[in-house]
Amino acid sequence: MLVSFVFSLLVCLHSGKAPSETDITQMVGTSLRNGDAVRLSARFAKTIELVIDTENVDFQALQATHAELILRSFFRKYPPHGFQFVYRGASDKLRYTTGTYETGGQVFSVYVLMRQTPDHQYAINALHFRKE
Repeated sequence: MLVSFVFSLLVCLHSGKAPSETDITQMVGTSLRNGDAVRLSARFAKTIELVIDTENVDFQALQATHAELILRSFFRKYPPHGFQFVYRGASDKLRYTTGTYETGGQVFSVYVLMRQTPDHQYAINALHFRKE
């Protein structure tokens, strides 16, 4: 009986969607705290909406490789001093978070939108940095 309970628990834990949702949210937070554009862009969709108001960046559909270059430049100009989530939400096949990115006396509101892909992973579709 105990063996079947443990087996059932393991099956539920491995078959649910929670690990990929949690993994990408944790990765986003860690990448923003560390200013790691490479790690963050590894989870970008093929095209991404990227907005960085202080840099006059406002692209509705930017190739992920170009978005990574712009993000690297942003992190060099505004190195992270901290990042924390303010809100995390979800709806059908979507995950979204807001947070605050702190750098050298400035604070940016950050918005991240993630969509579930056909292979049940999540890809980042939108990333916004707006100076407060």
